[in-house]
Formats: sequence, structure tokens, C-alpha cells
Amino acid sequence: MVNIPIVTFDTSAHNRLVKDGARSEALLAGIKSGLFFRFAALSIEELIATPDPKLRAALFSSCAQLQRGPNDCLYPQNELIRLLTVAHLKNPTNFDWKTVDVSAPEYEGAIRSLEFVNDEQLTTVQGQELKTRKTDYKEMFCKPRVQIQEVFKNYKEAPPATLREAIARLQSGNGALIWNIGKWLYDRGAETDASEARVRQFMDACPPFRALIYAMLMSWYNFAVRDPNVGERFNAGAVDQYMSIYLPYCDKFVTADSEQEKCLREIASLASVEIEVLSYDAFCNSFLVTV
Repeated sequence: MVNIPIVTFDTSAHNRLVKDGARSEALLAGIKSGLFFRFAALSIEELIATPDPKLRAALFSSCAQLQRGPNDCLYPQNELIRLLTVAHLKNPTNFDWKTVDVSAPEYEGAIRSLEFVNDEQLTTVQGQELKTRKTDYKEMFCKPRVQIQEVFKNYKEAPPATLREAIARLQSGNGALIWNIGKWLYDRGAETDASEARVRQFMDACPPFRALIYAMLMSWYNFAVRDPNVGERFNAGAVDQYMSIYLPYCDKFVTADSEQEKCLREIASLASVEIEVLSYDAFCNSFLVTV
């Protein structure tokens, strides 16, 4: 398994796999024979919310085909963070994020049995949950915009034109926002009151945690800081940004959403995660040529 590249699909890529129909058969066969497929439970949750029962059935049939090759599934971001922070809290000195079991056998079994396909009640509930999550996430970062813009106005300064400039400003100060986001995530996961020193140590030692923090800083910059007329734009929603936690767990992350592709590439660079973030078409073209 060590030498087999790991690929993860965003929800948009799963949708394209079905939409492309017969064209996808060769790709499916190639993935199963040459790659390890790692499902992201966040994508499975989005597929569950697909309102069209025929499309939902087709999507999970495609997932079941992917399970015929080497595969596993990782938990959503909240459970992933919980498992990682609890492991770190127990033994911070010897913590190794790669040894923490974050696989999601419940999701794997449900994909295999297709139990999600005909559960209309679950589809409705999951759809409502995703809408709420999207709204709450955006509101969390939009809420301080008025106060932040007032600060720039009072100091007669323009907002930073790029995300990297904004992060550099945070880092040149006391970095309070970075550590506050980290502490919020750590405390929720481990149910503790973490010190800044512990959060710093965990951020250095745990790339999935680090990637998620940069994803949230990106949303803070996009919704609360940037000038909408000239500032660098990163307009990805909650689930798209939460997907960043999977980047260290795969070699290739594939999305058919160009905005998410841009965002995740920048997050991977900021978090020092070595990974290929690929468009679905680029993945298909390169993979099918080399198989």
C-alpha cells in the first residue's frame, strides 16, 4: 500500500464521474487498478443530500464501484479533529498524526450496502443540515466585517490586497486570530482549555489541523477583510473549505469546482502540504493517458 498513490474526490468530482456516463468506465477501471481511493465522508454527506432519487442512486452505485478496488473512508472534519486532538492531549511529546486511526467504517459499510439511497427522510435532514452549515459558516466570518473595515478607515489604510499579505500582518503581530481559531478547534475536539503553547505545538505537528486553520483564515480574509473590488477572491463555502483537512491524507485531490481548486491549492501551499490539487478534467486527461 505504501507505493500506491492515494486519490480523494470532492463531491463535484463524484458528480462528474456519474455525469460523464460511459466515458467514466475506463477511468473507474484505471482508478481501481492503479490507485488507492480514499473517500471523504464530507462528500458522502453531500451525496446523501442529493434530492433526485435516481441521481442519488447513480452516485452511490458509482461509489460502490470504487469500493471494488483498494479504498477506505475518513471521517468528517469534526470527528477527525476530535480524534487528532484527543490523541495529542494524551501524549503530546510522541504525537504522530499519521498513526491516529481516523477511518470511518460506518460510512464504508453504508456505501457498500447502499443504505443511504432510499432513505428520503435522511436526505431531507442532511440537505437542511448542509444549508444551515453553509449559512452559519459564512455568517461567522461576515459578522466582524463592519468592525474590521472601521479599523482600516480609522487608520486610513487599505485592506490587504492578498491573503498572504493579510496572514503576514497577523504573524508580524501577536497572531492572536490564528491561535484563537486553533484554540477554538482544539478545545471543541479535546474538550479542554488549551494553552497557546499547546495549540502552537499541535499546529506544527499536525498538517490536517494546520490546513483547516488556513482554510478558516482564508474565509476570514474573503468575507471580513478584503476589498470586494480589488482584493484577492476566495469565495468557497463551508464544506469546500472543510475539505482542506483531507489534503495531507492523499496524494491527489480532485475537484470539478474551479473556485475550490484555487482555494485548496493556496491552502496546501500555506500549510506546507505536498499534494496535487487537480481539476477533474486534468485528472482524467493525465490519468487516462498514463494508464
